[in-house]
Amino acid sequence: MQIGRDEDRITGENLPEALIEEELQQLKKDRVIERIWEHDHTVWKDSAGEISNRLGWLHAPSLMEECLESIYEFVDQVLAGGFKQVLLLGMGGSSLAAEVFCNSFGVRQGYPALEVLDSTDPGAVLDKERQLDYSKTLFIVSTKSGSTVETISLMNYFYNRATAAVGKEKSGNHFTAITDPGSSLEKIAQELGFRKIFLNDPRIGGRYSALSYFGLVPAALIGVDLRRLLSSAGTMAATAKPSSGQLINANTPAWLGTALGVLGGWGRDKVTLLLSPGLVSFGAWVEQLIAEST
Repeated sequence: MQIGRDEDRITGENLPEALIEEELQQLKKDRVIERIWEHDHTVWKDSAGEISNRLGWLHAPSLMEECLESIYEFVDQVLAGGFKQVLLLGMGGSSLAAEVFCNSFGVRQGYPALEVLDSTDPGAVLDKERQLDYSKTLFIVSTKSGSTVETISLMNYFYNRATAAVGKEKSGNHFTAITDPGSSLEKIAQELGFRKIFLNDPRIGGRYSALSYFGLVPAALIGVDLRRLLSSAGTMAATAKPSSGQLINANTPAWLGTALGVLGGWGRDKVTLLLSPGLVSFGAWVEQLIAEST
């Protein structure tokens, strides 16, 4: 569906609200919401490309409920191992959700502090390193492709430093990988004896991976209630699904997407988020989602 400026329809009396309502009705007529949930790539393009296998995030809340026991078992092992710090190494979508969870919920008492390193700037790397006690630090190497140059470079650096600090036999125990099945990182993690390898659903794109292992594992390590989190997400997802008798205006995600498209057609190419102090970090994540996805 294309939403854009139509000069014949836009007049001084035809306000954006009217256009949004008109586009919403077209959205309903074209069954766009149903087709998205059916993973119909023609909503966006005639050819499937990578679209068909990047819509797994739609079902993440229900699918990840089955993985909670393994996540909590891992967290228990980390706590029992005396780890006091967690440093997540990742770029973009693989790190931003974890940062938002940490800044929004904070670290629960008795759980390790979480830091995120998503920069290869030497100053940023050294700043994080100065805070580390390698003997009590767990590193999470987070990359969907398993070959992100920046992330793998950071992994190599800190693995070598950890090996020098705790010895080669113990260094692998301080590392965990989150990646897609069959990635090069999975092979590296196996060879180096990482403590744990979480293989994510490959149908979930990196930018939309907040409710997959990429977001949930770091969240669990700081004590976030994952069951409550997924339950809330599932409730929101249910309101976004088409149902008999549902007014398209009541579908908040559909309304927001349509509004952004219509206003973009009017030349409104800036999005401003007004956030409470507790949610201010959410802005950086949304910025990345919108910017990279468009």
